[in-house]
Amino acid sequence: MRNTRYSLIILALVALIISCAKKPPPAVPERKSLDPSPTKVVEELLKAWKKEDFKKAFKYVYAPFSDEDGYVIQMKNYFKDNQIKILDFNILGTQIYDRTSIVIVEIKQRVKSLKTGSVVDLTQRSQYDLGIFDDKWKVTSGVCIKNCIEREQPLTGTVENQGTVNKQGTVNNQNQGIIKRQGTINYR
Repeated sequence: MRNTRYSLIILALVALIISCAKKPPPAVPERKSLDPSPTKVVEELLKAWKKEDFKKAFKYVYAPFSDEDGYVIQMKNYFKDNQIKILDFNILGTQIYDRTSIVIVEIKQRVKSLKTGSVVDLTQRSQYDLGIFDDKWKVTSGVCIKNCIEREQPLTGTVENQGTVNKQGTVNNQNQGIIKRQGTINYR
């Protein structure tokens, strides 16, 4: 009986020691948190664009083929030519992957219509893609995903623009003529 009691005490102590032992590391290591977050980077970029402070905006974008002065000139011309004025924006969501991220934003802006030439107020949703460069999140691209009134329609209609577009974006012109309509064709 005495041996049974000692055996139970030893068994309880062994169980206690095992339960308090160091936990094994997780199978997937935790991602290093970078500051500022992708959400904050897009927020600061849009604030800078809203104020037309393109020098400040440059530190939030990945522009490998431009220096700061070139970026500032390019953005000033782009905003001027398209009469862009960001009125307000609201970040709707962020998804972080390993070394990339997407941020979805609803943007209220005043912009010159490429179709009519008049200035219109537009509320659209855009997706900004980000990547990690030098341990900082940077915006690599942005694209409109909803309410893009300037999006080109498929090529149909008159003889000048009859043809089909394949998935690679190549135009197969049935009339071997010049397609007068130019622009980007986006697939949903």
